[in-house]
Amino acid sequence: MCHSFSLLSSDGQQCRVLRCTCGSLHVLWHALSLSLNHQEFAQLSALLASSDPHGDAPTGRWQRGDWELRRTDHAAQLWCGPAGLTFTPGDFQALCALIHAVTLPPTPAAPGTAMHLN
Repeated sequence: MCHSFSLLSSDGQQCRVLRCTCGSLHVLWHALSLSLNHQEFAQLSALLASSDPHGDAPTGRWQRGDWELRRTDHAAQLWCGPAGLTFTPGDFQALCALIHAVTLPPTPAAPGTAMHLN
């Protein structure tokens, strides 16, 4: 269980990215908590970057590793396996900004663990 964290990115009190001393990255989005290892976080970040949230054609479907993103004119759905979240366009842009504010080193400081949804 994780006990000590370093703040990597924040968008207010309920939206943060934290790094645990074990190397796991925790994405806190309101009541959702994702615990990701270095590779899972890097794949999520690459997926969000490839979808270009400010682009002229925001619709489409993108995939990286276990992550899938489906975008329409009115929503963005982020999937990891059978679990999915739906974001308004504004919330999706905020999530992208939160994730992209994190700079990961090329290799993790410590081995991470498999993703857990809390």
